[in-house]
Amino acid sequence: MARRASTISTTSLVAFKTHADSVQSPGYFDALPSSAVTSANGQVRPPLRTSSLSTYSFPKHNDDNPYMDPDDLFTQRTVAEVKSVQMQLRADAHAKQEELRLMVGERYRDLLQASTSIISIARSSKRVIEALQETKETILAQEEPPLPKQASLLSKEDAHLQILQLLSAHIKLLLDAPEHLWRLIERKKYFQAAWLFLLARVVHRALVRDDDQDEENWSNQGIDVMGQFPLVQRQWDAVSHFRTQIIHKATLSLRSYKASPEDTCATLLTLHLLDSQSLLETFSIYLSQRSKTLHAFLGKHQDSSGPTASHHASPNGPQTNGRSPEYNVKIRSPKRRIREVRQSTEVALDTISRTLRTAREVFQNTPPSRHSMISGVLEFIQSDTSNNAAATTHALPAELLLTTQTLLTALPSSTHFLLLPPNLRSYKPFVDLSSSTSSMPQERFTQKLDEWFRQALDKLQAAVESWFSELKSVQEVWSVRSWIRKWVATTSRLEAYEQIHLNNLLDDMSRQRMVVIWKAVLADAAQNFQNKLESSISDLVNGSDANAIDASSVEYLFVATPLPTVPQGGLSPSLLSSPFQKYKSALQRQICGRTVSLDGILGPLESHAKALQHDFSQAVTGDGEDTRILADRLREAYRPDAETLCSRIIDFLESAANSYTDSHENAMNSLVFISRLADELASSSTFLSTIGCGYSAAQDFRTKAAALDARITNWWRKYTVSRVATNYWISWRTASQGVNSDSPLSTSPSATLMRSLLSLSTSIQRLGSSRDPSRLGHAAHETLQLFVIGLLREAEDQATAWRLHEKQALWDLALLRKLSELWGNGTKTASLLDAKMAELRGKLRPEDIASLDSGVSEYLSRTQVLLAPLIPLASASVAASLTKDGHEKLTTLLSHGIPSSETPFLPALELAKPSSRFGLLLAGNTTSH
Repeated sequence: MARRASTISTTSLVAFKTHADSVQSPGYFDALPSSAVTSANGQVRPPLRTSSLSTYSFPKHNDDNPYMDPDDLFTQRTVAEVKSVQMQLRADAHAKQEELRLMVGERYRDLLQASTSIISIARSSKRVIEALQETKETILAQEEPPLPKQASLLSKEDAHLQILQLLSAHIKLLLDAPEHLWRLIERKKYFQAAWLFLLARVVHRALVRDDDQDEENWSNQGIDVMGQFPLVQRQWDAVSHFRTQIIHKATLSLRSYKASPEDTCATLLTLHLLDSQSLLETFSIYLSQRSKTLHAFLGKHQDSSGPTASHHASPNGPQTNGRSPEYNVKIRSPKRRIREVRQSTEVALDTISRTLRTAREVFQNTPPSRHSMISGVLEFIQSDTSNNAAATTHALPAELLLTTQTLLTALPSSTHFLLLPPNLRSYKPFVDLSSSTSSMPQERFTQKLDEWFRQALDKLQAAVESWFSELKSVQEVWSVRSWIRKWVATTSRLEAYEQIHLNNLLDDMSRQRMVVIWKAVLADAAQNFQNKLESSISDLVNGSDANAIDASSVEYLFVATPLPTVPQGGLSPSLLSSPFQKYKSALQRQICGRTVSLDGILGPLESHAKALQHDFSQAVTGDGEDTRILADRLREAYRPDAETLCSRIIDFLESAANSYTDSHENAMNSLVFISRLADELASSSTFLSTIGCGYSAAQDFRTKAAALDARITNWWRKYTVSRVATNYWISWRTASQGVNSDSPLSTSPSATLMRSLLSLSTSIQRLGSSRDPSRLGHAAHETLQLFVIGLLREAEDQATAWRLHEKQALWDLALLRKLSELWGNGTKTASLLDAKMAELRGKLRPEDIASLDSGVSEYLSRTQVLLAPLIPLASASVAASLTKDGHEKLTTLLSHGIPSSETPFLPALELAKPSSRFGLLLAGNTTSH
């Protein structure tokens, strides 16, 4: 705050005036000595010395007064005499200092003693004021006495005294004006300050006017104001500086958006009266100041948003507590984030809404009076009588009904101002109501207000986008949106179209943020899926022991799941049931063949999809038309991203499948794992049904997943058949060495064929399709066909090996023919087998052929459990026929015939003969082995 202008007390003025009168008008104050002035309370005080010692004029030298004029002193006195005068003056100065010290000490002691009675004095003063007020009301209630018929004649001295009193009242107003202006500015009473300044200007003009034709001119009364009272001009120079300060302070006060409409109207009237601004210009200033307020708030909070928002709010810098700033940001709870965004948005919207409401209350014409608040005040200022102003002022606030009389009455020295002439006590600033500067066209007002509102929304949009970036979930965004829409509808008190614009802006920002959140979640899901897929495949390729079970869903089916543990203590039912729910989920995954690695990839993907669906179903709720429109727009904006995620997942699977085409066991296990992933995603996984993509995109995803599964299965089938056929011929040549072609017909297939068939069965089981019997049957049938075709094609090159043991080869072909017959006689393999068997049967006897057919059927009935993956499920008719024969209990397990109990037991595979030391082995070691 600037330093206050120096003022001159009333006592100084009277002292100066007394000295002037003693020079020009001797005899008027003859009763007073020249060295003292009588104050208002009758005490005699010494005059104040305002001149410096260098300019002090010494009295003429005489016998009683040793001092003389300095020029005469140095011209008439010797050096010794001058030094003596100097010493005497110095001694007098020291004596005066001691006297002042003594006087100050005594007065200070008196003040300390008098301070104890301040409360009592205040109470007494209050009672006196109340008594005076009652006296005043009583006097005013009485009828005025009749005017005297003859005017009393004042003496010349009384007339001169009245003129001096009038002059003192003028000068008193100028002297007290700076102090009162400072107080009014500090209390933000700018309208009163402007009125007092204008009154002071009128008083100054009344003092300095020089018109000989004016009877009230001071010079006609024998007073030269400028000559006798130079402080008048000096005091006006001090007062005139307040004009710019009042305008500046009033302009800055318009930035306070919490100011009431009455205070804002008073401030705008200050600019209109003091700065000669038209109402349209004052309205523009008001809007520009509020724009600065909004810009400063949005800029500060927009800069402080983001990862370091909490640090900007601290005056001492970021408070990290020994941790990084990012750590402090991460620990902010969702409730805190929502609260911060709500508060920032509320302040911004409150600034806009208050600005619009205040502008309408101040400048917009109201229906009853068809006048705005500011126009009503201007009309009141220019009204001549109270009757004319009654119709205008009945709706105006009391603090805006300002007059010079009420202003002077509120000042501390109001009694002195009663001496002012009536024209000053009834002064009103001039307002030309017919001028365009004193009126506000409503069309221009509406246009400028709407333009400012659109600009404010543009600024708000960028800030809200920044604040919404702090929200991390769709539910948080929807919570903030619902709360702000409720605030706009109940608290803002805006026009209907303005509320619609705000709600549309809020919906757009909410939709954009939700889409960004969904994009981030979907991108994270895709990246997590890719990382998990690469990690699992890498473990399978490298032959990790931890993933050995993941290569076979059948082995994982028999892994024991840990039993749930019940926590001790009084817990809620939800906490008690949580371990059992987890145990149930683990059993369900185990039954479905979803291994740990498989669930590690599909689980997060399904969780992301469920979370998004849950957010959308829980958050986007409401019966309003705007809510339904926003929900539809959100679905339209979200669906392409969900479909993109599905497409990326298929691309990841295809890329991984194309990267592992090497013909080795671990690479093929990886391909089988990818095939199971594709099959799970297209069939049993909840991902596709909860992610929210379109029907056509879902069908396309299933088609591509099925095609990838079929392609990988084809690669696996070729690899498996090639490996099994190669091992078959290697083992066949080894087993055929030393075999006589004249040996009798075998009663079982070769061990080489059985090892090959069991290898095919194990591979089919590891394919992981046991949940879908039709898919499993198709894979088994195609694999068996490819194996037979490959075996017969290789048999042409291996004819020598088969001719070494043709009878055993015929038995093997008969078993393969029987297995093919189970899948249907119309297959290609059946005709190939029949042709090959016809070549070999010609060398057998009829009884051998009969025993071969019966032996193959009996052997298949005994090994149907071992070869179950290669055998189709029994039809309902076969099961019914077996049930009628009385074999109900064995039907479900032995659907392809029950072996005869009369036939001696024969092992399905060639077993090594037990060693003589077998019985000596320890049972414990045997069990552990």
